[in-house]
Amino acid sequence: MKQIFHARKQRQLRYLVKRFKALSKDCQQDAQQQIETVARKIKTLVRALSSALPSFHLKQMLGPAALMLGISFGTPAAAQTFAPPVSNPFGLVVTSGYAFPAIADLDGDGDLDLMVGEGDNTGTLNYFQNDGTADNPQFASPVPNSFGVVLDSVYTFPAFADLDNDGDQDLLVGTGTGSMQYFKNTGNAFAPQFDAPVQNPFGLISGAYFSIPTFADLDGDGDQDLLVCNYGGVLRYFKNTGTASNPQFAPPQQNAFGISPVDQVGFSTFADLDKDGDLDLLIGEYYGALLYYKNTGSVTNPQFAAPLTNPFGLVSVNYIAAPIFADLDADGDMDLLVGEYENGFKYFENTTSVGTQDQTASISLELYPNPVAEVLSVQTDMLFERVEVYDAVGKLIRSFDGARTTIQVNDWNPGTYLLKFMDAQGNFVARKVIKE
Repeated sequence: MKQIFHARKQRQLRYLVKRFKALSKDCQQDAQQQIETVARKIKTLVRALSSALPSFHLKQMLGPAALMLGISFGTPAAAQTFAPPVSNPFGLVVTSGYAFPAIADLDGDGDLDLMVGEGDNTGTLNYFQNDGTADNPQFASPVPNSFGVVLDSVYTFPAFADLDNDGDQDLLVGTGTGSMQYFKNTGNAFAPQFDAPVQNPFGLISGAYFSIPTFADLDGDGDQDLLVCNYGGVLRYFKNTGTASNPQFAPPQQNAFGISPVDQVGFSTFADLDKDGDLDLLIGEYYGALLYYKNTGSVTNPQFAAPLTNPFGLVSVNYIAAPIFADLDADGDMDLLVGEYENGFKYFENTTSVGTQDQTASISLELYPNPVAEVLSVQTDMLFERVEVYDAVGKLIRSFDGARTTIQVNDWNPGTYLLKFMDAQGNFVARKVIKE
């Protein structure tokens, strides 16, 4: 009898998830009441089935709707867990001895594409277009030096960020000689075209061999700062003292925020791994280990603890581990793709167990207008104390403390964002917002 009951509940859940996805595409105000009703029913079913089904089963059924519904993959204090690595998934292929990945939606179709730097004699950047979907990626055969990118370095380390705040992804490439080359995107979010490179712009300066860049808003001021690892394991922090549309980087601070040097070279990537609202750091090192630096500071004043080696079920890969976080299966958590020497890629799926952080089914939350151009109005009976804003890659890009009835979005880039409204206990309700 229980099996029949649970089977019926699963059918209901699958139907309601499809219904929720369809309604979520409708930005009209009259669809909001239907969305709230469907959302409450889904959360009730998840709670009813969580004692009978494995967490990964529920996760598969919910898919990318999970985070929009406030159904998280772990409580705020819980650590992440990653599945055993899979070699070269999603159609990825090995193109050379080295693989230095960067991820962005380069063609504006809502899924994540891949740019991979190599260590050959021509300075190749291989573009892997995602021909699949946001929750089921499938990468096409690599195309070298797409979109007008021309390089002359043996090693190429790409990093994407919208540095001029015009709504498309610009490209910064660190090189084996220690310089950094900036490729401004003169195309658009749907058809990128990169201008001729400018060496060390915005006040950046070369380092000793191997400048490996990573962008993140480390001081919580809304613009992109830069962390660069050089040969010898030294990490240099370039604070962005400019603006989101006109960056200017201060002279570098060596091994800032308590970050300890790594052996030979390091590849950094950021994500909120402990769900406390600030960015933690993962560094891949020369011998293949993955080092986790927990942020014990805050969003505006980070401080990183001593590293842990291969936490959360992660394991060492082959030499030259180059990790990048992204929500590759669109289920609301950050997966990990690691480039490695000779073998291409290792994919670690985030399998953190399901938990419903939105415990109050009667919460009402309306955001309007949606799409929005300048000011987003917030109407809710939730006593929230914090708002976090995530971009399409799943990266935390902004946060606001305190309750508010409006949010200024006029300086946001056009695109889709996820807003999480959090109370004092860490419970949250999440909503999708489209910025025009």
